Amino acid sequence: MKRSIRSQATIYILAAFVFLYSFFPIYWITISPLRGVKGFFEDSTSLLPTSFDLTFFINIWNETNFPLYYKNSFIVAVATTVVTVIFSSLIAYVLTRFQFRGKNLLLNGMLIGYMLPPMLLAIPLLGMFISFGIEDSLFGLTISHIAMTLPFGVWMLNSFFKTIPFELEESAWMDGASRFQALYRVILPLLIPGVISVGVFSFIVSFTDYTFGLMMVSSEVNKTIPIGLAGIKESTSLQRGELLAGAAMIIVPMVILFSFVTRYFIKGLTAGAVKG
Repeated sequence: MKRSIRSQATIYILAAFVFLYSFFPIYWITISPLRGVKGFFEDSTSLLPTSFDLTFFINIWNETNFPLYYKNSFIVAVATTVVTVIFSSLIAYVLTRFQFRGKNLLLNGMLIGYMLPPMLLAIPLLGMFISFGIEDSLFGLTISHIAMTLPFGVWMLNSFFKTIPFELEESAWMDGASRFQALYRVILPLLIPGVISVGVFSFIVSFTDYTFGLMMVSSEVNKTIPIGLAGIKESTSLQRGELLAGAAMIIVPMVILFSFVTRYFIKGLTAGAVKG
């Protein structure tokens, strides 16, 4: 009994440590710029919020191209998410429901592509985009992000499709449904946790990407938030408070997104990992 209590206490302590280790940087980045110009240095050692001043947020929003960076990041992230979810669902469906030569080679090839460092993918992609005339564009940046998120989406949904009994689809066919109707009305509702997981992963990866943005985009009008924020760092007129405010504004969409879909995200990850 005592041993069980000690084990549970150890687990709770480790969980609390991991939570603090993971959450504290986000908390610090968020509260520091909210202290305003005066409190930013005077209260820098305080662990609690001491004031609520939006001066740093207003400065970086009005004195830089931050709104443009924000819009570009949302456009690229949303496009990447939509394309990844649609194509990874269709590819995973074909891989799990059809038998054809080279299926495993295709699946393993996508895994190898996902495991490569982003820079190794960015260099040849940049050469291809220059040939096609789509370098330094949001369209080219979106394609490069899809090259990174699509393999993960296929692998996750491939495992998820395997958890759905094939008999459900056959029953829909016997009731007169076409293959597309069976996929849309029977399979897709069961696939929602996996689809949400892939969507969340794709959005976060695209929204926070730095490597591909640095390689693919050079003009100010096409920069995304991570690249734009790195450029703002070189400015002599803005200080650390504005940079932290910019970083906090990158985190906000992630926190809002996770607060709505955490339950589905965990379910999708565990279902694919355990039953795949």
